[in-house]
Amino acid sequence: MANPAYFPPPHSTRIGMSDVEQLESQTRSLRSVDYRHGGGACRDAVVVRIYWAQQLLAAEASDNVRARLMSAVADLHNLAGWTSFDSGQAGAAYHHFDRALDFARGDEDLTANIIYRRGRVHLHQGAPGDALAYFQRGAFAPLASSIMFTNEAWAYARQNRSEEALRALGKAQDSFARADVSPVPDWARFHDETDLTAMIGVIHTELGDTRQAIPALSSALAGFGPAMARSWTFCLIALASCHFLDGDLDQGRTVGMRAVGVAEELRSERVWDRMRPLEQAAAAHGVALR
Repeated sequence: MANPAYFPPPHSTRIGMSDVEQLESQTRSLRSVDYRHGGGACRDAVVVRIYWAQQLLAAEASDNVRARLMSAVADLHNLAGWTSFDSGQAGAAYHHFDRALDFARGDEDLTANIIYRRGRVHLHQGAPGDALAYFQRGAFAPLASSIMFTNEAWAYARQNRSEEALRALGKAQDSFARADVSPVPDWARFHDETDLTAMIGVIHTELGDTRQAIPALSSALAGFGPAMARSWTFCLIALASCHFLDGDLDQGRTVGMRAVGVAEELRSERVWDRMRPLEQAAAAHGVALR
């Protein structure tokens, strides 16, 4: 795999499809770093790629190459927004998502993904109503629809609107069942069966239904591999929260301390933001997780 930190300058004033494919490859590599190590481990490298992309945009290209380049640059900004968000830089995240939307015009699936990610920033910042406005814009492809409905359900759960949350979650599962998950765009690759199961667990955790949440989270933890270390950590946080909700302090402490240990290996401010309510719940029971 190419080193994500390195990218050679354009070799001429006219570019071809291989130049765009190289940019796409670099974005894939950096997205993998984000999943495994957190946005702080790769955000700077992503931003550097944007300067390279600007040079590509200034070069001559055929119409087909130009169209694919626009989507590639949009996804690069999409990743820059996501890694900024994960690094605790919401303002930079919004900037890059807005730029991504500018470049993604005409690419419906990618546009839906950018909108979803922008909504996630609002959800993380405690504004589920604002997040819903993004998630409810919808999507055409079943996989993209599943992502939107899943996050719509989460936003409803944050508002304690259980009926709407469960209805949206059912739509997410139905959409996922109809999705063709073989040729998945890189920006949607995370949303597989394990991710959906994890989100089912998180949503039921938000609703206080530990009977449904714990089996889903346990299943997701068994499904996530090292490549999705941050998602695995989020599952641990939710599972530990469930145990504290149930009054199972020993399990809550064990799982919570495991979550802290993994989080310390990540460069993700978002993980620590999600950890704080767990630590508060533990402290309320006289349990220290670190």
